[in-house]
Amino acid sequence: MAHSTDLKREASPQQGALSLETARVLDAVAAHFTKVRPTAVLDPYALPVAIGAEAYALCGRSIGGRSAALASAALTAAPKPGDTITRGEYALHLRHTVAESGHEWSDDDNAPVIPRIPAPRVPAPRVPAKVPQQPHRGQSSGPSCCGRPMRRDGRQFVCGRCRAWTDRTAAMTGGA
Repeated sequence: MAHSTDLKREASPQQGALSLETARVLDAVAAHFTKVRPTAVLDPYALPVAIGAEAYALCGRSIGGRSAALASAALTAAPKPGDTITRGEYALHLRHTVAESGHEWSDDDNAPVIPRIPAPRVPAPRVPAKVPQQPHRGQSSGPSCCGRPMRRDGRQFVCGRCRAWTDRTAAMTGGA
């Protein structure tokens, strides 16, 4: 889908000569010839093999008829190599053919200019968890102090934080 911020190309009279996929295949072959042995003489069988391999890669490594048709179109559009031309020189001819057809920009140049900003995250509402306090060993469900249950120490209950104490038996018997 085209965006208003995408780069626009001027229509050239030869732009319809190459499809975008054919131009990508020729550009990939030129990149391959530039990286791999650019000073070696171009073998007559290397060009169809390289075009077929790049078409195969561009079609998602599928052996369907689409890659064969694309390779055939790219081989037809490619300039005829000379007998003693090097791979690097032929890569320049391929790039010139692609540029003449109006497909000289890389994929990065056609990326949208305005970045996509994700929507703000909506945090889940915080619900405080109610954790019941269970009596531990040495404690009962008796009195509490400082928000904590008091531990049993003989006949008394003692707060673990402030060391306050209470004698429960005296409170239950009325002080006697």
